[in-house]
Amino acid sequence: MKTYFGWMVLVGSLLLAGLPARAQHPASRADSLQQRLATAPPDTSRVLLLTRLAYELAEVDPVASARHARQALQLAHELHYVRGECQAYIRLGVGLRNTGDFPAAQQLLLRGLRLAENLHDQSTIATVYNALGRLNSEQRKFRPALEYFFRAKSMAEKTGNRALLTRVTGNIGEAYAQLGTLDSATTYLHAGYRLDLEQHDEVSEAGDLRSLGDIAARQGHPQQARQYYLHSLQRAQTVTYMLAAVYLGLAELARTAGHPDSVLYYGRRALAAGQQHHYPANVLDASEYLSRAYAARRDSAAAFRYLALANATRDSLYSQAKTIQMQTLDFSERVRQQELADQQAQAAARQRQNLLLAALLCAVPALVLLWRYGRLQRRSNEQLRELNEAVTQQKQELQTQRDQLDASLTGLRAAQAQLVQSEKMASLGELTAGIAHEIQNPLNFVNNFSEVSAELVEELVEEQQRPARDAGLEAELLSDVRQNLVKIHQHGQRAAGIVRGMLEHSRTSTGERQPTNLNKLAEEYLRLAYQGLRAKDKTFNAELRTDFDPALPRVSVVATELGRVLLNLLNNAFYAVHKRQQQSEAGYAPLVTLQTRRVGAQVEIRVADNGTGMPAEVQAKIFQPFFTTKPTGEGTGLGLSLSYDIISQGHGGTLAVASQPGQGTEFVITLPA
Repeated sequence: MKTYFGWMVLVGSLLLAGLPARAQHPASRADSLQQRLATAPPDTSRVLLLTRLAYELAEVDPVASARHARQALQLAHELHYVRGECQAYIRLGVGLRNTGDFPAAQQLLLRGLRLAENLHDQSTIATVYNALGRLNSEQRKFRPALEYFFRAKSMAEKTGNRALLTRVTGNIGEAYAQLGTLDSATTYLHAGYRLDLEQHDEVSEAGDLRSLGDIAARQGHPQQARQYYLHSLQRAQTVTYMLAAVYLGLAELARTAGHPDSVLYYGRRALAAGQQHHYPANVLDASEYLSRAYAARRDSAAAFRYLALANATRDSLYSQAKTIQMQTLDFSERVRQQELADQQAQAAARQRQNLLLAALLCAVPALVLLWRYGRLQRRSNEQLRELNEAVTQQKQELQTQRDQLDASLTGLRAAQAQLVQSEKMASLGELTAGIAHEIQNPLNFVNNFSEVSAELVEELVEEQQRPARDAGLEAELLSDVRQNLVKIHQHGQRAAGIVRGMLEHSRTSTGERQPTNLNKLAEEYLRLAYQGLRAKDKTFNAELRTDFDPALPRVSVVATELGRVLLNLLNNAFYAVHKRQQQSEAGYAPLVTLQTRRVGAQVEIRVADNGTGMPAEVQAKIFQPFFTTKPTGEGTGLGLSLSYDIISQGHGGTLAVASQPGQGTEFVITLPA
C-alpha cells in the first residue's frame, strides 16, 4: 500500500510540475477585488465590484459569495440601480445553489431572469439560463438542464460571449455523461476543454477534466482516468467545489484496482472537503460512498454511521417541502413562459392584421376594401378558433401536469413516512448499548437466584431423605426458595418492561402528540445514555444528579422525538465530562445534572454538565447544520441542528445554550405546558 501511495504522489508531482503557468486564479482575483472594495464609494461601481467578487467566490467559498451578493443587492435597491439588482439576484442565486438551498436559488434566478428580460439584456439572459441548467443538474434533472444549456449556448454564440460559451459547453458535456450518452459527452467536453485553455478558466477546466476522467473510467481506461483526475485535482485546489468529486473518482479507481485502504482514504478526503467548504451535495455523495465502502468491508457500525449522515443530508437537500416548492416554481415558470409566448404570438398577429389593413386602405377602392375586410374577418375568426383550440389543448396539458404533481406529492408523503421510520430506527440503534446494559442487570439477578434456589432444593431433598428429619430446617429452606422465586419474578418483570419499552420505541409512530410524563421520560433517557457510554468505556463513571418537579403536569409531546433530543443532549454532556476527565485534571469529578420544573405557562428541562465548556464563537454556531467540534468520525454536526428543529418547529418551544470554557455547559428546553 505504501508503494501504491508513493506512486500516486510521484505521478501527481510530475503532472503538476509539467503544467504551464496560468492566469491569475479565482482566489487571487478575489483578493484584488477585495482591495478595490476597501476604497470604493457606495455607488453603482461598488455594486458591480460586489457582484464580480461574488462571481469569483461562487465555486471557492459559496457562503462568502452569497454574503457579497446580498450586500450588492441591498446597495442596488438603495440606488434604484436595476441592472445591479439583476446581477445581484443572479450571483446570490448561484451562491445559494452551491450551499444546497435549491428553492431559494431558483426563486432568485427567476427574479434575475425577469429583470434581464425587461432590460433586453441577451447576454445576462444567457447567463441565467446556464445557472438554471446547473441548478437542475445539481438536482439530477439532466434533461431539463440540457434544455437550459442549449438555450444559453445559442445566445452566447449570438452575443459573442466566449467566457459563458466556455462554461456552458463543458456543462452540456457533463449532463450527457450523467445520462450515459458518452459519445456526445466526450465531444462537448473536449470542445469545452479547448475553450478553457483559450479563456484561462480554471473553474471550468477543473470540471471538464474531472468529467473526462469519469468517462475514461467508465470505458475501462484507468490510467487515462487517473491522469485526468490528477490534472483536475491540481486545478481544484483553487476551485474547492470540485475537490470531493475528484476524490470520489480516485476512490472508485482504487476500488476497481483492489486497493480497499485507498478507497477509504479518498472517500474520507471527499467527505472532509464537502464539510470544510460547506457543500451539502458533496457531503451526500461522499457519505453514501463511504457507507457502501464500509459495508463491503463488513464494518456495519461505520457503514451505519455514514448512512445516517447521508440520510440527514439528503433530507436537508431534498425535503418534502423543498421538493414541492421546487415543483411549484418550475410549474409557475413554465406557465409564465407559455403566457409570454402566447402574448408575443398575439401581438405579432395583431401587427400583421394592422399592416394588411393599412395596405388595403391605400391600394383598393372602398368597395374592394370592404370585401377584403370581410375576408380578413373570416381569417381572424379562423385564427381565433385555432387559438381557442390551442388554449383548450394547453388547459388539458396543464391538467395532466397537475395530476402528475398530485401523484408526485403522494409519493413524497410516502417517502417522508419511510424516512421518519428510518430515522426512528437509527435512534433505536443509538439506544442499543444502554438497553443491553440495562437488561443485563435483571438477567444477572435471575441467574443468581435461580442457581441459589437449585442448591436450596437439593438441600431440601437431602434433608427429606434423612431418617431424622429437621422440620424447622425444611421450613427455613422452603421460605428461602419462596423468597428467591419472588425476586426472580420481580427481576423478570423488570426485564420484560425494558423489552416492552424497546418494542414500543420501534413501532411506527403517527407523529401525534400525547400527554407524557416528562420526569419519567427524562429519567429513562438519562439512564440509557449513561449506560450506553459505560458499555463503550467501562472505566468511565460520573455522578448523576436529578431534580424533578413532582407537581409537573403531563405535557403533550411526541415522546420519541423528544427522547431523541434528550438522548443527543445527554450524550453531548457525557462526552464533555469524559473529555475533561481524560485530561487528568486534579480533583475533578464528572457531574451531569438533569432538572425539570414549571415556569408559568411553560415547562423547562435543563441538561447541565461540568465538562470542558464552549467559547462564545462556538456557541454562536452550535445549532448550524454540519458544525461540530468533535474529531472526524466522532460527530456529524447534525445532532443539535435536528434537535433544534424538533423543539422549535415540531413542538413550538425553544432550545437555548449557556456555557463557559472550563466550567461546563447547560442546555435549556422550554415547552408549552
